[in-house]
Amino acid sequence: MSDGVRIHAETRGDPKDPAVLLLHGFPQFSRAWVHEAERLAGEGFYAVAPDMRGYGKSDKPRGVGKYKGDRLALDVKEIVAALGKDRVKLIAHDWGGVVAWMAVAKYPELFEKHVSLNGPHPDQIKRALKSSQKQRNKSWYIFFFQVPFLPETFLKTKLAMSTVFGSAKPGAFSQDDLDAYLAQARSPGAANAMINYYRASARYPADRLPNVKVPTLVLWGDNDVALGPDVIRDLDKRVDHLEIKHFPQASHWVIEDEPDRAHEAIVRFLKPS
Repeated sequence: MSDGVRIHAETRGDPKDPAVLLLHGFPQFSRAWVHEAERLAGEGFYAVAPDMRGYGKSDKPRGVGKYKGDRLALDVKEIVAALGKDRVKLIAHDWGGVVAWMAVAKYPELFEKHVSLNGPHPDQIKRALKSSQKQRNKSWYIFFFQVPFLPETFLKTKLAMSTVFGSAKPGAFSQDDLDAYLAQARSPGAANAMINYYRASARYPADRLPNVKVPTLVLWGDNDVALGPDVIRDLDKRVDHLEIKHFPQASHWVIEDEPDRAHEAIVRFLKPS
């Protein structure tokens, strides 16, 4: 429980093994990490994939202020505490990636290593939105999500799911996946909570983050229709120990488009050399 909000998590592996925390993005939930979590368990890790607040089986508090960046990062800190681990490894995608950047910057003592999959650093995306018309064009949905009511209605449609996931490689998402994500969006309070992440980021902009001290691997799908190259340009100025691996044929959905290559890169980075 975090801030009175109950957080549900799916787990794979032995709790005695080194823990890996996996944070999903919009509009997914812990289902996004099921296959990778099973593979990580097979590599000797204890994989923990929470439904972030507002998603899946976790509570969906009302109000935009419940989704401020600082609060989301604190959720991660409290999940680590609930696991009873001094430190964990962190993997995150999309909005989970945004939250992960905040968590590793604010609470570096909690994390051994950090893997980000097409998850924009908050300061980088703010800079890109200010300086790049191309990025503003790609981020049209952020502005749409500030409108009351209409985004929630749209998110509950099949068209929304086909739009969001349409850039992935054919077959990357099964029909069961799409049905599950649509069912989640249609569950009580979920669509509003999911979109409130975007509203809170606009209404309550976070302060500039300190440099990240946690060793970080970025896996970047170059065919991302939402995030352009400006988002990771000069990222090494914000991260002390950074490695970037590009996936030229992958979209925003790196782990679905390139499951084997992404897994190999993750395990190589997470395991002691």
